[in-house]
Amino acid sequence: MPTTTTIDGLDEQHLIEQYGHPLAELLSERYRVQDVLKERVRRTARKAAPPAHKPRPDPMAAHHRRVLAAAIADWTYQPSST
Repeated sequence: MPTTTTIDGLDEQHLIEQYGHPLAELLSERYRVQDVLKERVRRTARKAAPPAHKPRPDPMAAHHRRVLAAAIADWTYQPSST
């Protein structure tokens, strides 16, 4: 890249990067707008969706509930005075 970069040079590079053609070619009506935009917006291939996670019931749910209930049975709510 040259050490002296002008705004016009940057605009030209940006146009080439975005649309693949310099401004003079785009304005000369050599390319149709639809074709230039179609080339610009290339679709990526979609990945296959992963298989859906199917939740399984907890076989020990009743036991876990009893343990939790026993653990919090003696809790009392005391608002802090802060």
